[in-house]
This record gives sequence, C-alpha cells and structure tokens, in this order.
Amino acid sequence: MQALYVHMLTGVEEAIDAQKLRANPTRGLLKKILPPKRQRDLKDADPFTRKERDLFLAQAESTCSWTEQLTLKVMAHAGLRLGEALAIRQKNVDFEKMTYLVTESYKRKRFKKPKFGKTRFVDFPDFLVTELKDYVTFLKKESLRKGSGGHVDLLFIDPEEKGEWPYSQRKIQDLVRRVCKKARLMVRNPHDLRHTYATIMLMAHQSPGYVQKQLGHSSIAITMDIYCHWISGEGRCGLEEALLGKNLHNNRHNNLYKNRIKSHKFKERLQ
Repeated sequence: MQALYVHMLTGVEEAIDAQKLRANPTRGLLKKILPPKRQRDLKDADPFTRKERDLFLAQAESTCSWTEQLTLKVMAHAGLRLGEALAIRQKNVDFEKMTYLVTESYKRKRFKKPKFGKTRFVDFPDFLVTELKDYVTFLKKESLRKGSGGHVDLLFIDPEEKGEWPYSQRKIQDLVRRVCKKARLMVRNPHDLRHTYATIMLMAHQSPGYVQKQLGHSSIAITMDIYCHWISGEGRCGLEEALLGKNLHNNRHNNLYKNRIKSHKFKERLQ
C-alpha cells in the first residue's frame, strides 16, 4: 500500500512540475498511511568526505554551468537546504560582512518561509563570497546586454524556464546524481551536501552551537542527534589533558611509566 502511494505521489509531482496540475490532490494522505514520524525508518545522513566533496565539486566545475555549480557550492560550503539555496536573492547577500540572510525557501514555483518559519544569518566563507561577487557582476553584464537594465534579483535562474524561476528541486536532484556518476562516487542526494558541510565543520572542532545556527536547526539537540556519530573519536582527543590539565597529565604519565618499570624489575627479581 505504501509503495503504491509513493509511486502515485511521484507521478503527481511530475505532473505538477510539468504544470499539468496546479496542486497536489493527495496532500495529507501520507500522514494517514505512514506510521508516526518518530517511528519511521528515515534515511541516515550520508555525507561526502572532504576528499569526495572536492572530487564532486571539481567534476561539477568541468561539466556544469556556472549557475549549477554555485547552487551546489552554497549547500556544500554553507550548509543551506536545497530550497534555501534555490531562493537566494542578491539583496540578501552582504558581500562586506560575508553573510547571507535566509528569508525564503523555494519548491514547485512557490516561495515560502524557511523551515520552522525563522529567518537566519549564515556566514559564507571568503572564497565562496569572492566567486558569488564575480557571478553577480557577470549576471549584471548579461542583464545589460539583454536590455534589462542590469538588475539582478534571483541568482540561480533556470534558463529553460519561461520567466525568472529557479531550477526545480527535481532538476538539482538529477544534477547531483549525474555529477556523482561522472566523478565515480556513490550516488547521493542534494541534502547530503548539507550533511557534508555539518560533519566537516564538526570534525574540524567548530562549535556545535555555531553549526546549529548555521544550519538553522531549532535546537542543538537536533544537530547532535543527527551528526554526533559521524565524529567518532573526536571526543577522545585531549581527554587526559581536559581532566588533569596538560602538565599534570604529563607528570602523571611519566610517573606511571616509571612505576611500571620499577614494578616489572621488582617482579623479575622475585622470579
């Protein structure tokens, strides 16, 4: 029954994307069919390693348009959700402070508030800001060339759409799949780029509280529930120094080492 519903839902979504339907007539049925959300077998996070991420983005740079590349990069380097990345507007990017104000999300030709209905500021790394600045300059020149006055609003517009619309989420899902295959990486989905950002940040010892704010999670508990098991061994680092202090730990270690030697020699004498 569930499999049949999922198959039907996929067909409905394709019809909406093709503008054959205005709304989803099956909306709300999923809650009646599936068990409560906490009891579902949800897909675990499957992030890229840093090396895999770099291979993925290098492949995107060699085979994708600049617009497609940057759509992927803002998820991989800033942790934005796919809908948030598609809804980026130039007015919300502060190139001086290197921040982006997340105010919208985009899906199926609808702009709405981001998840949980909360706006947030996200820090962009300087290398991403530099590329975005060059990209906006390029868009302005293109706008002037087309006689549109050089105005730039939405950054990631799908050239195949009639009017100024971002790429559909389905197109970006297909794009990620193609890039993964060309890079000979295990196929992942766009949300795994966000997972990649989070795990790399946490494994680099960035504050979980900071990562939570960047991701827009409603609480730090959500961040740690999702990602703590991806940083195995990180808590062990510096454990002794944290408990004893660096000097005390070194002295304690040396004394224990000497005591072990004395104890061993004493046992040899007894034998």
